[in-house]
Amino acid sequence: MFTDGPATPVRIEVLLNVLKQNIGGLNRGLICSLLQPEPLLERGPEITKANIHAVLQLNLAEEKKDVIILSAEYEKKKSFKENILIAADSKILFNWKIEYHLALFYAYYLGLNEKVYERTKFKGEEWADHFNKDVFDSKRQENKFNEVKFNGLHRWMRYLGLGWYDSNDNFQANPYERLLRTLPDVFEKKHKLSGDDFMKRLAKVCPELDGGDIFIKANKYRNYNVADKQCTLGLSHALVDLHRDKIIRLVCPIDSRGWNIVLAQPPRDDTLKSDRIEIIEFLGNK
Repeated sequence: MFTDGPATPVRIEVLLNVLKQNIGGLNRGLICSLLQPEPLLERGPEITKANIHAVLQLNLAEEKKDVIILSAEYEKKKSFKENILIAADSKILFNWKIEYHLALFYAYYLGLNEKVYERTKFKGEEWADHFNKDVFDSKRQENKFNEVKFNGLHRWMRYLGLGWYDSNDNFQANPYERLLRTLPDVFEKKHKLSGDDFMKRLAKVCPELDGGDIFIKANKYRNYNVADKQCTLGLSHALVDLHRDKIIRLVCPIDSRGWNIVLAQPPRDDTLKSDRIEIIEFLGNK
């Protein structure tokens, strides 16, 4: 629903703002008239209903006797975006029951590494065809990925901190912000992990990233093997960027046999002496 419907991050933020300003809640009809008056936009009610459905699916709001109110999961001290990101991490990226294709396609895109540059001229239909062929072996699907869903992904991938768009509007997969949000969960209360333990924990917390269940499903077609310990181009860049920003410290001695970040061509410093991660230290968020 987040890729092929009119629910967008900005519209969901606006809806949350309206609900926050009306702590007693509002009925659906009033929300529609406030956000998208029908005389001004032909599809107004349809768009607003989709965004109401989205906040309910994300458990940021609940409906009681036809009245929509913020849920107990909504953290009032956090911003609208922070609440959406917290919900999306657990209900879209970690679990694909609400939105089937977003995490799966991102994992597929991330797994392409440098080959993604060969597809810069691809249109949405071409992306969908290759994704369906590679991931599903062109088998029949109940909810098939298509051009509309591909275009809808772009509303969300940068917003969720999964990458950025270059000057040619090509998406560069780099889950820096996704990692930044989840590092406390990966490290739990530890400050130092072996590279292998870090990657195992990361795969559990962020299954769309290297070694996770969603990533493995999306990259099975290319014979992806966790045992190879090869980080994707995007994750390698994210880890190096976090190291350079002094949020983590990558300890990569010359004799390490840990996970390889060579695709990011990491610069050398006092602890980053090779391309393989032996230890990762968590220095804390900004």
